[in-house]
Amino acid sequence: MRFGAEYVEAALQAQGRRLIVADAAELKDDLVQDMIEVLTSFCARLYGRRSAKNRAKKALETIQNAT
Repeated sequence: MRFGAEYVEAALQAQGRRLIVADAAELKDDLVQDMIEVLTSFCARLYGRRSAKNRAKKALETIQNAT
């Protein structure tokens, strides 16, 4: 479970049960990796749009200067 493990643990404790985590480090590593992937995706979109805008601007300037 990647998100909300503490909520599941609290609900189980209310019933007198407990949650046993086999590898707690794995949970944090997965979460960090997910955040890195999301940020990478957002950055790629941002810089891709900026690059496309700059290429279009240069193409228009080239066309205007040629005439």
